[in-house]
Amino acid sequence: MTGTTTKKMNRGGEKIYQGLREDILCLRLKPGSVLDEAAIAARYAVSRTPIREAIIHLISEGLVERHGRVALVASLNFDNLPSIFDALLLSSRVVNREAACNRTREDLKNIRTKMLEFDRLCGDGSGVQRQDANLEFHMAIADAGRNEYFSSFYERMLLTASRLHQACFSNQVAAERSPEEQAELQQHLTATSQQHHRILEAIEARDADQADRLAVEHQELSFARLQNAVFGRNRDGFEAFSLAPEALGRR
Repeated sequence: MTGTTTKKMNRGGEKIYQGLREDILCLRLKPGSVLDEAAIAARYAVSRTPIREAIIHLISEGLVERHGRVALVASLNFDNLPSIFDALLLSSRVVNREAACNRTREDLKNIRTKMLEFDRLCGDGSGVQRQDANLEFHMAIADAGRNEYFSSFYERMLLTASRLHQACFSNQVAAERSPEEQAELQQHLTATSQQHHRILEAIEARDADQADRLAVEHQELSFARLQNAVFGRNRDGFEAFSLAPEALGRR
């Protein structure tokens, strides 16, 4: 996860934020689930003040929605996939260009550290760990761009895409993958890692146009796999597959 969110919270709020965030991204808390403050307080042995603080941050990331006085895990709907792709594509292009223009040596060091951590997890990490490492890598690039407004929007879109990927692939337990599924995953991870390295090279060279082109390639790679997973579940198209609460109850 990014440090820009948690550094503003006290220790208690940060712990709750991290726990709830992981539960949401892993789908242990399903879309539409109510965040019961009393139950959370009992789980973490805290008052409701740090819980509300954590929920505010989750709302700012688009992971939680407030309906009146009730906080719910944000819904997911594959009907919105084209719009999500467009928003993430455009924001990633801007972020990559800004990073190429504004990065410092310290930024490059940070991006490289996050990139190598993702590479390491491609060999022995879980899907959730890789998703988090991927987010860290791209947010290190966003930080190098020096525009907090772009960074905030970009993080929100990355988190949305991460939840969609988790929803599609969470049922693929490593020990139970077929040889074909394992080969497909490894091919995707290898291509992702290679693109990460090329993106860093473009940013280091201050080549904004190349960083922009690579952003397009990278998002196309990511969403091609997601689209294949969605259509693999239902050949009629996106409209038939939804992660609304009532649909999840039937899965």
